Amino acid sequence: MLTPDFEQTWERLAPGYMADAVKEFNGYPEVVLAWAAYLGAAVACLWDRDWETYKDCDYAFYCGERGFDYMDEHITTDILGLELDSPQALNLADFFRSKATEAHGLLRHSGVEPGSVDAYNAVAGAVATMYTLGASHILAKLGYKWTQA
Repeated sequence: MLTPDFEQTWERLAPGYMADAVKEFNGYPEVVLAWAAYLGAAVACLWDRDWETYKDCDYAFYCGERGFDYMDEHITTDILGLELDSPQALNLADFFRSKATEAHGLLRHSGVEPGSVDAYNAVAGAVATMYTLGASHILAKLGYKWTQA
C-alpha cells in the first residue's frame, strides 16, 4: 500500500503508458511489464527527492527523449542516477525482469481469451501491479517501511 500520491500519479500516467503498452505487448510482453516497474521506481525516487518539483511531470518526462523503447535506460541513468553497467542497475534490471517473467507467465495461464476485453483488463491490472512493485522496491531501498495506520 502506497500513499495516494502514487495512485494519483498512476491514474494520470496510465493512459499514455497503456497506449504504448498495447502497441508493444504482443511482441514484447515482458518489456511492457518491466517498464511499468521502472516507471513506479522513477515516481518513488522523485517522490523522495522533491515531490513538489516533480509531482506534475507528464508521461513523456518519464519516457525520456528516446521514448518508450529506452524508458528503462532513461529512468536508470537520468532519474535513479545509476550507471547502466553498475551492480545496482544490473540487480534492479534482473529483479524487474524476473517479476515481469512471472507476471507474463500468470497472464498466459490465466485462461482469458487473447485480444478480448478480459485480456486487456488482465494486462492493465498486471501493469498497474508492476508499477506498484517498482515504487515499493525503490521505497524499501530508500529505507521506507510500511506501518499500519
